[in-house]
Amino acid sequence: MNISQTRRALDELGIRPDKSMGQNFLVNPVAIRRIVNALGDVSGTVLEIGPGLGALTRGLVRAGHRLSVVELHQGMAERLEVEFPDVDVVTGDFLATDPETIPGYPFSAVASNLPYNISSQAVFSLCEPNYDSVEIAVLMFQKELAERLVCLDGGRNYGRLSLLVWPWFSVEKLFDLQPGDFTPRPNVDSSVVVFRRKKQLRFTREEYALFARVVRAAFSTRRKKVVNCLTRVFGKAESTAMLEAAGIDPNLRAERITPEEFAALAGKVTV
Repeated sequence: MNISQTRRALDELGIRPDKSMGQNFLVNPVAIRRIVNALGDVSGTVLEIGPGLGALTRGLVRAGHRLSVVELHQGMAERLEVEFPDVDVVTGDFLATDPETIPGYPFSAVASNLPYNISSQAVFSLCEPNYDSVEIAVLMFQKELAERLVCLDGGRNYGRLSLLVWPWFSVEKLFDLQPGDFTPRPNVDSSVVVFRRKKQLRFTREEYALFARVVRAAFSTRRKKVVNCLTRVFGKAESTAMLEAAGIDPNLRAERITPEEFAALAGKVTV
């Protein structure tokens, strides 16, 4: 759909896009093709989150994918049901929807021009056991968030987001988009990111829970020493012992600690 078609469809539905909710509709056909192509050959069902008016949906259907979508807005969901009778449409909030209730579950892939106000939560959802079947996800984010997702080498963009994804997926930024690729035009640039499931997993689910607990504690206050951040959760004595056992300088800030070192640190938790 081009800009005029998108605006006309929104008018027909009586929708005024809310930028605060990340309601920016993709109108660049080249970007849509690149997202679809990035998925490659998918053996099972593709889940699309927040399809809106169906710009990406149309590309996925044309590529021959089996498709299920979750759309919050009832009017847009009803429109999708009419235009795409072979697509399973679920009306509801993706974050509040049990994936096992969505037709096509378990899913092999996920694609989305994510509403920016749910981006981080959606990524964390993909790291949950219900989505262990997902081999690849191609998702669009605000560019700033995308840079945080792919950063694993320290610095300002390195943190909780990339670390909690790291055990499950290899993450790569594919390309950037400009505000003119959407209507209405967002105030920020966007990026498309691909998540590929790692073949050899680092943690069991129980070990990952400890890893996540350590990472969240370590980054609770970025400018403080890691020992002080950990102390809030694990206590002074335990935090000091954990860091010493893992061979990590307690005076470092969390952004100076590598993913492998965080994994080692999580393995030293005894409380």
